[in-house]
Amino acid sequence: MYLDEQYAMYRMAYQFVSRDEYDVLYVNEQGNEIWLEKNAGKNSKVLRLINQGFDWKNHLKKDIAVVFQKVKAMKKFLRAKHIQIHNIYISEYAPVDSWEFLKQPMKLNEKQPITMKLYYLSNSHYEEEKQRLEKEIGISSLDVDFSNEETVKEERVASYKQFLRQRVLDDKKHTEGMFSFGKPRLTYIILLLCVSLFLMLETNGGSENIQTLIQFGAKFNPAIMEDGEWWRIVSSMFLHIGWLHLVMNMIAVYYLGTLVERIYGSLRFLIIYFLAGIGGGIASFAFSANIAAGASGALFGLFGALLFFGLHHRRIFFQTIGTNVIMLIGINIVFGFSIPAIDNGAHLGGLVAGFIASGIVHLPKQKEWGKQIGAVLVYLALAFGIIQYGVAIT
Repeated sequence: MYLDEQYAMYRMAYQFVSRDEYDVLYVNEQGNEIWLEKNAGKNSKVLRLINQGFDWKNHLKKDIAVVFQKVKAMKKFLRAKHIQIHNIYISEYAPVDSWEFLKQPMKLNEKQPITMKLYYLSNSHYEEEKQRLEKEIGISSLDVDFSNEETVKEERVASYKQFLRQRVLDDKKHTEGMFSFGKPRLTYIILLLCVSLFLMLETNGGSENIQTLIQFGAKFNPAIMEDGEWWRIVSSMFLHIGWLHLVMNMIAVYYLGTLVERIYGSLRFLIIYFLAGIGGGIASFAFSANIAAGASGALFGLFGALLFFGLHHRRIFFQTIGTNVIMLIGINIVFGFSIPAIDNGAHLGGLVAGFIASGIVHLPKQKEWGKQIGAVLVYLALAFGIIQYGVAIT
């Protein structure tokens, strides 16, 4: 009966999620198809359960092809090197013609192959196929009791549906919550400060005038070495050389700053921004003798903060911002090495410092004191070592 098949599908899905720790990817509106996934490092198991029968093997083969294409489209979200699909059909009758050869493992040949195993739980082969499924996935017995009365089955199907749909909503709310922990107040203050200081430079000799830049606090190695003006490492973070430099950096501060401040909260964002800017400034001092200014070190530090977030929330990172973040970092690094005037020391120093600074403050509601203290020591050691190197070669 249709109710038995629907009950079996939802009962199995419920056990996969509540007992075997699978995540719910999707439940269709008709309620006859459920997608689950479990990730373990480079491996991902995708379970597709569907309460639908096929009269002929060709119809079944077409559905298999559709499943392969759907998973192929999902690869960038799953982010696993090895994806194995367990395609589970639950139907009263199996196809009438010879279809059993489809139970052999199938593979979609690509750089990172996708494999599929098919199970067809029809009335005549239910226990046999269920046991094969349990063995292949590596789980304990799936408990589906068909002896319950129809009213009980209907109630449980409704309960399981609600459970699975709520999981989808909870996951969505959890993801949204990660990007709305804080409000981007400090980002706007930094924007205002940078623009104000730029206008001050413009009205006091020009932002491209070397003497004006030195007077207002640009990174200038002779002043740092001879007069001990280490404060320039910080002040240079808020100065910019020319309108193009200002506009490009302020656009980046707006987009990256608001995102990082929403993820980490204002206090953590401020610590990351300053530690990254200082790290970028120290690297610039050590590896470049040119006068320098700009928020670039701090901006690359914000990239580092996003990478730290991605390290701890890999799936959400790649489902949302990950690919764009990595691509932008790569483009900026290549661009930096292609143009001699760009301060690559500040960029790379800021990137590394921002990542380490994120380890110091960690993500909201997550504490790993041992690692955080370790990150503080690493930051101090690197800063001290790079400063000593810069002093030695200057």
